[in-house]
Order: sequence, then C-alpha cells, then structure tokens
Amino acid sequence: MPGPNTVRYGGQTSCVEVRAADDTCIIVDAGTGVRALGQKLAQQQRKTTSAHYNVVLSHVHWDHIQGLPFFEPAYIPGTTITMYALRAAADELQQVISGITRHEFFPMPLSAVPADFKFKEVAPGEVFELDGFAVTPIALNHPFGAVGYRMEADNTSVAYVSDTAPFSDVLHKQHFLSGVEELTDEDRAQLAQLENDLRAAITNTHTVIYDTHFTSEEYARFPHYGHSTPEHALSICEGIGVRRLVLYHHAPSHTDDQMDEIARTYHARGKEMGIEVVVAQEGQTLSIGKRTRGSTMQGVGE
Repeated sequence: MPGPNTVRYGGQTSCVEVRAADDTCIIVDAGTGVRALGQKLAQQQRKTTSAHYNVVLSHVHWDHIQGLPFFEPAYIPGTTITMYALRAAADELQQVISGITRHEFFPMPLSAVPADFKFKEVAPGEVFELDGFAVTPIALNHPFGAVGYRMEADNTSVAYVSDTAPFSDVLHKQHFLSGVEELTDEDRAQLAQLENDLRAAITNTHTVIYDTHFTSEEYARFPHYGHSTPEHALSICEGIGVRRLVLYHHAPSHTDDQMDEIARTYHARGKEMGIEVVVAQEGQTLSIGKRTRGSTMQGVGE
C-alpha cells in the first residue's frame, strides 16, 4: 500500500500501459495506477480534438477497476474509451463500471462524463486485433474468472498474467469456495488444461508480467485468494522461450525491504534458468524485444 515503506516499489493497484513503435497503446487493467497514466495521456490529448483509448481488463475485482473514475481523459470532450472484458463479465460490465460512480460513492456518474464509453467482450483463445496489436485472451485460475493477455506488435510480444493461482491445489470456480475442497478428477483435468493453454499462449513471449502476490509461505495460508508465487511463475515460464519475467501484483503488506529480498532471490534463480527476472515498480518502463524501436511496456502502478 502507498506509504513510507513502499516508496521504491510503489503502492498503487494494477495498471500497465503497452505501447507500440507507432505510439498506439493498450491500457491493461484500471487500478489506481491509471490515474497517473491518465494525467500523462491527457497532456498529450490537449494537442488534438479527439482521442480513443483501449482498456483491456483481466477481471472486474475492485483493485483492477477502482482507478477509472480518476482517469483524466474521460473528462475531455471528444474522448472514446473502449473497454474489453471476459465474456462472463461483459454482460454486466457497464453496470459494474457505472456502479462505482453511483452518487453514494462519487460526485459524478459515468453517464455524465464527456467521454463515450463502449463495452466489448473477449473469450479465451479468441484472438482479436486492436490498433495493430494481435491480442490473445488466456483463461486463468481466479475466483469468478479472469483472463490474461498476450499482445503482439512490432515483431515482438508481451504477456500480462494477472490474477491467477497455481494449477495444482485449488480450481477456482464461479462460486465462493468456503474451505479446502478435495479436487475431483475432472477438476484436475481442467487445471491441467488451464496450465497447458497458458504455457502454449506465452511460449516464445519476450516478456511475461506475472501475478506473484504471495511468497510460498503466504500462499500456503491463503490458497483460496487466487494469487500466485514467484516459484510458480518461474516454473510456468521455464523452458518455453520466455526471455524476461516481471514479478507483479505485490501483496499490500510487502515492504520495500521485503521486495528487495524477493528481487535478490529470484533474480538469481531466474539467471540459473536463463530468464531475466525483474520486480515491477511504479512508473517503470521496459523495452520489449531486440529492436531499438520495439514495443515498450510501461508499468504505471502496482
């Protein structure tokens, strides 16, 4: 969380900007980090009469959408914002987004902002084109459903895999799991399929941004939260041509000192596997691919 113990890594919730060489971009998730991104985009937008932004959501849990009411371009006339979400959530997406700006919670309802909001659904495995990006949604193991995304442009690729649990202990379904439920053979087969599909989708991806919310010890206490560990992320990426792994979606309780220790530990382990391991930091910019003018991933918030 934001405060004196998180000044180096940041305390915002999930938001990543993926920008191509021609300056088109995709915004991935809209947690509190989208506020700073919106300020930057609004500065650029003042030079034009209209602008269009694409926002792809992993899911609609609060920490992935709570920054939307503070996204500055939404208050500039001539702005269009197209939001993409998992098919299971798409039917209710407009209601969900409108709900966080109800008069009880926010001074201006979504219907009153100048921007034109559009809502579209995505489905795992169904590739779609987005302003020059080829985008592949990937089913993840998270309560009530979530998707990751592989995004390709400029002859390189980046994948965003948040939120997901490991594919071994718990199969997260559409209902709340109140306790440790014994896996059935069908559950195990579904988990194996989810893992296989994820590994296939991110094979030969240059950079993978992965949910590593928990340490292994923390995950053992909270397996039903739907989050992963650095060990699991490395095991998923090992041997499939991933060049760089970004540890992402840090636990609110983790301090900068704890994150430094995690960085040291998993940088060394990744080096043994031939994978560069980076710990996500607020405002961080990473170049994706070999080319000087390759795509860039800018992480705004964590």
